[in-house]
Amino acid sequence: MLLWKLLRKNIVAGQLAGYVAATLLGLTIVLLSLQFYNDLQPVFSAKEGVFARDYLVVSKKVSLLKTLKISSTEFSKNEMAEVQSQPFVKRMAGFTAATFRVYASTAISGKVANFGTMLFFESVPDTFLDINSTDWRWSRNANFIPIIIPRSYLTLYNFGFAPSQGLPQLSEKTIGLLNMNIELSGNGKDAVFQSRIVGFTDRINSILVPQEFMDWANAQFGTGSAQPSRVIIEPHNVTDPKLGEYFASHQYEIANDKASAGQASSFLRTLILIVMGVGIIITLLALGLMLLSINLLIQKNHTKIENLSLMGFSTEKIAKPYQYLVVILNVVILLIALVLVNYFRGQYTASFNTSIHIDDGNLAWNYILWGVYIVVALSAINIGWIYMKVKEIRK
Repeated sequence: MLLWKLLRKNIVAGQLAGYVAATLLGLTIVLLSLQFYNDLQPVFSAKEGVFARDYLVVSKKVSLLKTLKISSTEFSKNEMAEVQSQPFVKRMAGFTAATFRVYASTAISGKVANFGTMLFFESVPDTFLDINSTDWRWSRNANFIPIIIPRSYLTLYNFGFAPSQGLPQLSEKTIGLLNMNIELSGNGKDAVFQSRIVGFTDRINSILVPQEFMDWANAQFGTGSAQPSRVIIEPHNVTDPKLGEYFASHQYEIANDKASAGQASSFLRTLILIVMGVGIIITLLALGLMLLSINLLIQKNHTKIENLSLMGFSTEKIAKPYQYLVVILNVVILLIALVLVNYFRGQYTASFNTSIHIDDGNLAWNYILWGVYIVVALSAINIGWIYMKVKEIRK
């Protein structure tokens, strides 16, 4: 206590305030960037239904020539081979379309005795789907067809068709329990199957069935084979600009523009890293300011430190008052930074929840740990610097 009273006289409050303000600003920016990135992780890594990876669904643009059937929307074998040969394509496959008639019927809550509609089926190789294999299974002996539908179809039913017809709205789980009759006909044959929706997709605007079933059904009921009008592609990097340039030059369209979404996510990640980098730079500059202030303070107390050394005080004891000071300042800075991060998080959460759902309970303990790590590192550097400067004078 006596040492503190003796050594504190030359402390400049303005220098300490500058260190606190700069470190608080830098630390808050770094921790807020970490929390913001954590909150947006579900957006960056969102799984789009049964498609977990960055797959692209590509088709040809429909023009007047294609409407008049002067040109085709189908991909020829040469066009498929050309797309496959592009360096940005990891793998690809064509959609297989049903060449037979499909009619689905069911009853909903007993209100509709025969609710039915014409459907269309398509399929892609099962390796492109992320779905439970026990659900996505077809056997000739089981008489059951699993189906995947676009999530937008359910939305249209719930908020368009159902209210106008007095029908109940259905959740994804509820509609997954609904059994349907699927009537297939063509090529002089017909058959009835049981069916159920086992998955949803945001990526593909089509009704999907297992590839094995499609191959069998086309052979049994189909009127011939056709070239695919859409292809599914897994790129090496969905943000590769060459990918978009190639498709644009060939008049190809990307469903839901996953490439642009990927580029936007990549840009947002980069922006967060840049902001975080600015925060780190500010924190380092604040550290430099503190080290300079400590150096000046110790130099001002040069004579006092020498006298204390002659009186038998060790380097550790002389350095402790300054070391305690910086540790207390750093702890206070951390606590204020955590409060500010929590406040600003509440502000952007309230703004974003209208368009992006952010879990209120998704407070990242990681960012608190990083704050502790940063403060411990700053304190360790300051403590070491103070000890070194005091030791230099005692020599």
